[in-house]
Amino acid sequence: MSELLNTAVARLQCMKGDIELLVHAFAGAVILAAAEDARATAAITCNDKGSLNAQRKAEDKKVALQLSWSEARDLANNISDRLETWRRLQDRVA
Repeated sequence: MSELLNTAVARLQCMKGDIELLVHAFAGAVILAAAEDARATAAITCNDKGSLNAQRKAEDKKVALQLSWSEARDLANNISDRLETWRRLQDRVA
């Protein structure tokens, strides 16, 4: 039983590290998308449908990345909670 718990804790630690990398990658992508959205917004001219479409696409991309970032953060928090639970169980068994 102890070996199984150790393996589970080790795997959760690896998953936590991987998902934290993903969270940071999404954070960087959101920052870049926000900059692109701001650039597209600044370039809008009232009579140019192309600039309006470019701004809409940039905003859609930014929102999608923000959602992905939020979901990844939630997953990282859930993994951290699960890891803590498994560590407490591991301490009880040891």
